[in-house]
Amino acid sequence: MASIEQARAALAPHGALASQTAAEHWRGDIPLPPVIATFYEQIGPLGEWINERVGHAGLEVPNVGNPFSIPPLARLWQLQAGYRWHGITGERIADWPDHWLVVADQGADPFIFDLRTGAIQFARHGAGTWQDDEPIFADIFQMAACLGTIGQFVDEAGDELLLDDDSVDPAQRARLVKRLAPLLGDTATAEAILDDFGW
Repeated sequence: MASIEQARAALAPHGALASQTAAEHWRGDIPLPPVIATFYEQIGPLGEWINERVGHAGLEVPNVGNPFSIPPLARLWQLQAGYRWHGITGERIADWPDHWLVVADQGADPFIFDLRTGAIQFARHGAGTWQDDEPIFADIFQMAACLGTIGQFVDEAGDELLLDDDSVDPAQRARLVKRLAPLLGDTATAEAILDDFGW
């Protein structure tokens, strides 16, 4: 598993980080899980300041497709719209489990924190009903460290990342697998995660 320090270092190049406490910033109808509270207190993704009405935008972490988005704590509950409840009517969505909390997304495909286990699942829209799947990350710190590392790699690789047909250069992918494997425990898990993210 990744440490708080690894997660912070991986996310730092992608925008402002600052401690955010549940007492001051949590707007949810459920208690903030302790590990999520620690994530925001110790790492605190904020991103750039937009304006008084919007506040901070959260982090946009580069990827080969849609970027990964991690909201500030003040906007975390609002991120549940469209998953936990209908974004316009506010009506509760029946097939969204109570034990799920969206903590990040990639083009509206959610990274889901399981309140029972602390693990993170990744789900895609259009796959039918929402259902429990195998977790993709052991916890939110591993998720943050991996997403941040992917973003750093994309920035570093620049024009070398993609081939002429816009597919990922296999040599670049292999380099990224080597960087992710220590955070995930093995190469096979790193390969599977990159497959999930369109690499």
